[in-house]
Amino acid sequence: MKAEIITIGDEILIGQIVNTNATWIANSLTKIGIECISIRTIRDLHEDIIETLESSLNKVDLIIMTGGLGPTNDDLTKKSLCKYFKDSLVLNQDVLDDIISFFKNKGKEDILDLNKEQALVPSKSKVIRNKLGTAPGLWFTHFGKDIIALPGVPYEMKALMNQFLINFQEKNDLPHIVKKTIFVRNIAESKLAFMLNEWESNIHKEIKLAYLPSPGLVRLRLSCSGADKFFLEKIIKIELDKLSNFVEFDNEKLNLSQMVFDFFINNNITLSVAESCTSGLIAAELASFSGSSKYFKGGVIAYNNEIKRDILDIHIDSLEEYSEVSNEVVMEMASNVSKQFKSDFSIATSGYAGPLGGTTKNPVGTVFIAVKSLDNIISKKYLFSGDRKLILQQACNKSLEMLLDELKKYQYISVKQL
Repeated sequence: MKAEIITIGDEILIGQIVNTNATWIANSLTKIGIECISIRTIRDLHEDIIETLESSLNKVDLIIMTGGLGPTNDDLTKKSLCKYFKDSLVLNQDVLDDIISFFKNKGKEDILDLNKEQALVPSKSKVIRNKLGTAPGLWFTHFGKDIIALPGVPYEMKALMNQFLINFQEKNDLPHIVKKTIFVRNIAESKLAFMLNEWESNIHKEIKLAYLPSPGLVRLRLSCSGADKFFLEKIIKIELDKLSNFVEFDNEKLNLSQMVFDFFINNNITLSVAESCTSGLIAAELASFSGSSKYFKGGVIAYNNEIKRDILDIHIDSLEEYSEVSNEVVMEMASNVSKQFKSDFSIATSGYAGPLGGTTKNPVGTVFIAVKSLDNIISKKYLFSGDRKLILQQACNKSLEMLLDELKKYQYISVKQL
């Protein structure tokens, strides 16, 4: 079964609000075996609503519309639906009672006529009663196809959509959808696609494959649908077994800061940070768990060279000879912050996150990361891509990965546990 989502509202088209409704609806449809083939956003205009509805009915079995059901003059969905289905508005007493109860619960006895008019609904529609607001959901059936109109307020829409889905599943024999997402770390999407070319070329014809990249991570989503859930689960497992011969992957997204937390708490060791370009991002990640103070001693945001020199005791000769963005300086930062905070391990970062800065030797995106362990300090240079926010997030993630890699070398914990 195929569906289309139509969101109505000028506020979405001008970028005033984010269309979270469409994302939520699409996810809800996918979970029950309905394929969403299109999401469209249109203006609050009669001709746009009618034209889009006409077009959608030629392509899909189910249409979900949101927005335009409010009490003001610019809410045109209900009138447009009446025009399209050659229908008229009639008073629905249940909806009126719901509206009266809604306002009474808010301590309001006087109800505007505009609000009462929301009890006028198309005579050919089935009402989905709204206990959280004043606009009911409307359900039309037209030549075997279903058209649902829901209010745009997210919490109202979700409650009405869930009511609709319960009834819709009872009346329709929907297929099973089986999805599996795995995670590949530290391999760029293009390189990963090259590595998996042979595997991908021979993947089972029932399986759809999607690459979903994010900083330092690529998600691979395998999905298929059909009547036999056991068969679908079996073919995905077979393909994942084959995939393991080409690349290492995790079955769930690793929470790096959680892994760091668990390791340090379990082994009674401590950590500190000295951050320049990341300016507190790493510290925020480390402190995001209750109880982090048992292992995370704190850190220094040394964004300025004076702070590096005066607070972290970075030698002036190092800054002048190597510059603040260098292996030598981040190693000194890691060593000195560990001494000052009396921590067993430490992390230090320095780099150019952009858009300004950078040199010919170290362009924007260059970040040096140092990790001090119990008896060693390592430093690595990375060149990240993207905008400033993305570069900093990649630097934060890579810092935690480097720390975890160093932890693997010690006897406290096995590699498998990490």
